[in-house]
Amino acid sequence: MQISPAAQATEVTPLSTTKVQKRLFIWVSLTPILLYFLVFSLAPIAGALFISLHEWPLLGGEPSFVGFQHFIEILGEERFWNALENTALFTVAYVVLVLVIGLGLALLLLSMTERVRFIMRPIYFVPQVTSAVAVAIMVAWMFQPQIGIINSVLKSLGFQGRLLWLKSPDLVMPTIIATAVWRSVGYSMVIYTAGLMNIPPDLYEAAQVDGASKWTAFWRITLPLLKPTTLFVFVTTTISGFQVFIEPWLMSGGGPGTASRVLMLEIYDRGFRFFNMGNASAMAVYLFLIIAAVAWLQMRYLRQEFEF
Repeated sequence: MQISPAAQATEVTPLSTTKVQKRLFIWVSLTPILLYFLVFSLAPIAGALFISLHEWPLLGGEPSFVGFQHFIEILGEERFWNALENTALFTVAYVVLVLVIGLGLALLLLSMTERVRFIMRPIYFVPQVTSAVAVAIMVAWMFQPQIGIINSVLKSLGFQGRLLWLKSPDLVMPTIIATAVWRSVGYSMVIYTAGLMNIPPDLYEAAQVDGASKWTAFWRITLPLLKPTTLFVFVTTTISGFQVFIEPWLMSGGGPGTASRVLMLEIYDRGFRFFNMGNASAMAVYLFLIIAAVAWLQMRYLRQEFEF
């Protein structure tokens, strides 16, 4: 049976119209997101790169082109490498603790009854939605050597002496790391909770029938099926770790000495305390490249290992 050209046109037109409508809907939906990304992500990156190639006094004076002079100078500065070392140390400890504690809290949460879970979930997540500035100031007061509650509790337990948490080169970074982990662990807990709830219960029932212990089921079932979730939390937490600023800035000011001085604090001081925007922008570009490289390596090699 042959179909007339008119009938063919009648059948094709609705399909073509549907495709056009779908494409139009996609572009209309994506336009606000693309504009936001362009204005608040790509434009600042391009602006920082442009400023980094200039001697750019923040208060008065005409900018002058200096090429890659700032980038070369920064590589020869001990302050830059010290800040990078502190940032890397913070990020490694921060990522490991957030992953481990977040997963542990998610497992603990799912082992509770529904009523207890309903109460505990927001309690765990409250630090995440609390102002980072408020958390940093509150914790700084808690760790005060004379009137802080931490030393008071230690004294009541029989500990002699007062620890200078934020004034000791050995204690300041662990204190800042603990604060950042406490504030951020609720995020990873929620992500891990969603990942755990997507694991089919039948797998655990089959493992129980086969005589597998809970520890074996955790290693053989839970962790392998959480690999995509772990990768997501790992990458996002690493990026957050490299961008740490509020805790070192408000709790210790980067001190004592340079013990807690991180890259973001160094960038802030150079740009807004010493008004050397060209040098600060060059360091910001270095930080951007480091974060991009680390995220790319994580996605490239961990995706292959996780096989998804």
